[in-house]
Amino acid sequence: MNQKPDKLIPALYGGVIMALISAIPFINFINCFCCAGVMLGGFLGVFFYKNNFTPDTPPFTSGDCMGIGALAGVFGAIMGTVLTLASLMLFGNIMGEFIFSMIRNMNLELPQEALDAMEESMSAGMTFISMFIQLISNLVIYTIFGLLGGLIGYSVYKPKGVVIPPAPMPPPPLQ
Repeated sequence: MNQKPDKLIPALYGGVIMALISAIPFINFINCFCCAGVMLGGFLGVFFYKNNFTPDTPPFTSGDCMGIGALAGVFGAIMGTVLTLASLMLFGNIMGEFIFSMIRNMNLELPQEALDAMEESMSAGMTFISMFIQLISNLVIYTIFGLLGGLIGYSVYKPKGVVIPPAPMPPPPLQ
């Protein structure tokens, strides 16, 4: 029997997908639906892992898929933070400006101090501390939701027809 395939490359592919979905403005709205883009990265990591299997390799387990999803989450968090910073440096805070203009156009009765505070926080930009906090929070969130995406991938791609025999019945008690 062959060894199971390497988990690093499929997890890296899933992490790249997570990072791209999370860092590209307006596409990152997908993550507003229960981190769907992050879970998709974990799910696709399992898909790429499954494609490396041959008939003579042992079947993958839910633990394998959870590991791939979690590792994809780590890769996605690191790459996503770097891509977000690059996007902010190249294009500015497009999403923040879009949301702020929507708030202004809605004619909401917000206090002027709140609008001034929003505008000031947008103009402050990204500092090292805020980037570090974003990286740490992304590591936690992406790892958890990547793991969930890996479990969903396992439930979709698990080997069919593999029957696990039930545990044997204990002998009857002696009288």
